[in-house]
Amino acid sequence: MRTTQARTYLNAWRFLFIIACAVGLLNFARYGEDLQTKNLAAHSTFHYEMTRTLAAAAGFTAAEAESIAVIDEATDLGTFTGETDVMIQVNGTQRVSNTGQYWHFARRDSNNATGGYLYPGARNTCSYFSRQFTRSCPGDEPELDEIEKWAVHASDSPGPGAPQISHDRGLTFKTIAGKSLAALAIYLHALGDSYSHEACMASAQVRTHKPRPAECSAVYWHNQAEFGEREEIDKGVHYTQEAAQATWLALKWFRRQNHRTAPALWTDEQAEQFIQNFVRLDKAQERRDLAVQALAAL
Repeated sequence: MRTTQARTYLNAWRFLFIIACAVGLLNFARYGEDLQTKNLAAHSTFHYEMTRTLAAAAGFTAAEAESIAVIDEATDLGTFTGETDVMIQVNGTQRVSNTGQYWHFARRDSNNATGGYLYPGARNTCSYFSRQFTRSCPGDEPELDEIEKWAVHASDSPGPGAPQISHDRGLTFKTIAGKSLAALAIYLHALGDSYSHEACMASAQVRTHKPRPAECSAVYWHNQAEFGEREEIDKGVHYTQEAAQATWLALKWFRRQNHRTAPALWTDEQAEQFIQNFVRLDKAQERRDLAVQALAAL
């Protein structure tokens, strides 16, 4: 009887744990939906406001920068409407799905897929999974290499297949082509996520969220650790800095590889100063205000 009762309690706790993990993924995954305004649904200030500003500063038009940022944000939950009423729906990348691990827990090499430049930090995250009982990268190629080759060069295709996109509120969906702005936006999302989840990969050799260690806790890591200046708490800030730096490099690389000749509006030094100022702000509204003001000044 006690054994049966114990099993019942154990199963109940397992069920609660699964629910807790799902809630964590929905609410806090990757610089989670940290802000909601009168005109914008809950969203990530990293994926939307910061990415939009960096895209415009890198030389994309205002409309292109808005589209990139909206699709970057829609990569998480499937649908997002930006400030200019651009509504995008993306199928095939939602984080709570069969392909969620591929798009949101991608591993990367020390350099980009073609060896054109080093990623900030220059760490091969596949190496975290070379220990016994853990799975290394398939074919020794990180998922992010595959995504970048599709997004920047159209020379490969994503393992789960290319996502689909709708610009007409879900009436029609089209497969996203490589070398397109939509593909770039999804790559930027996966690139940023590869840094956000790196500490968990290094400490626990897993590509998911779980309560322990702290680096794998969706609630702690994404809600507390990734922004601010409190050294005893904000353990993830340097990963966020590197993720933003990687975003800037990837935006410039896409333009160069696709022969976009309009000059960048910021120097690397200006972009770096903006990134440092952005990630040091602990309050999401302050991060948004900074990014919006910087965008308006371009």
